[in-house]
Amino acid sequence: MHLTLLIPDLLWPEPGDAETLASLACPSLEKWLGRSRLARQERHPMETVLAWQLGLGDQGLAACRLLGEPNAPAPGDTTWYSADPIHLQFHHERIILGDASLLELEAGEVEALVESLNRSFPDLGRFHAPHPRRWYLEAAAGLEIPPLPPLSAAAGRQLGALMPESPPLSRLMNELQMLLHTHPVNQAREGRRQPLINGLWLWGGGVLPTARECRHDAVLGSHPLALGMARHLRLPARPAPASLTELLQNPTCQHPLVLLENLVAPTLIEDGDAWKTSLEQMERDWFAPLSSALGHGIDSLELVCPTAFGVLRWQGRSQDRWKFWKSPQPLASLIRKLAAQAQETQS
Repeated sequence: MHLTLLIPDLLWPEPGDAETLASLACPSLEKWLGRSRLARQERHPMETVLAWQLGLGDQGLAACRLLGEPNAPAPGDTTWYSADPIHLQFHHERIILGDASLLELEAGEVEALVESLNRSFPDLGRFHAPHPRRWYLEAAAGLEIPPLPPLSAAAGRQLGALMPESPPLSRLMNELQMLLHTHPVNQAREGRRQPLINGLWLWGGGVLPTARECRHDAVLGSHPLALGMARHLRLPARPAPASLTELLQNPTCQHPLVLLENLVAPTLIEDGDAWKTSLEQMERDWFAPLSSALGHGIDSLELVCPTAFGVLRWQGRSQDRWKFWKSPQPLASLIRKLAAQAQETQS
């Protein structure tokens, strides 16, 4: 098996956070990193890296994600945008974007909001919400919205730094915010002191991209974008196994792409303890079994990691396990080294 693990946020983005980085217990991962080969690219969101890994471009991500949603309309040849609900909040005189994980939306609230959007903005097309946190705009013919980054790359950041110079887009965003802010659903949420749904993040626009040959023969993960891309490429897809041992017990593919997202949520909310706990669980379930699996079920391993320091790719082969002279790569020192290099590049 030639295994590829796509692990967003493998590295904690705060090099000065000594409390989080202290006493990281990941010896198997650090040993493998020290014996493998690292290539570094500029920073890109997980969604873009996933598309590239599967041989697709970064256009039409919304249509691909829609294809991975259960009980959703078929994308067809229509242009789609992800229209994810967001919570905009003031913080130190800046507007910060928060994603729908903060909102705990109920089905009735979503239905009422989408109905109002479709009634008030028929010129945009038609809004759909197959999932409470993931909404879509089936765009009207000729509608073009300037590209915005995926919500995963925008959440927690200042709104002004994310918006392109586009008066029509700013006007549209303001109109959507005004409708949502005054909606009875938000008035009721305000009375209950719940976060308001006061904006939509329109990203990933386009039609389904042209399917191309892909070097992977299966996609293992639960993200709807990964499932939709697999379906578009006619690849087998299923949830990621709980461990490397489980994967090797059921070897139904030779070059799977496994998406492990456990580290994304704690990184997004800056919860260092939860990130460390998730990473150490990943160490036990995936990297500790590597020493016996390399050469006995796994011929090569590629680790693809979109991080705050760029897209990092480690590649190793089974024979690399014999490189005893190579020292382990401590994660804490790696994070500080990459942060220093990024600072030098910017200066």
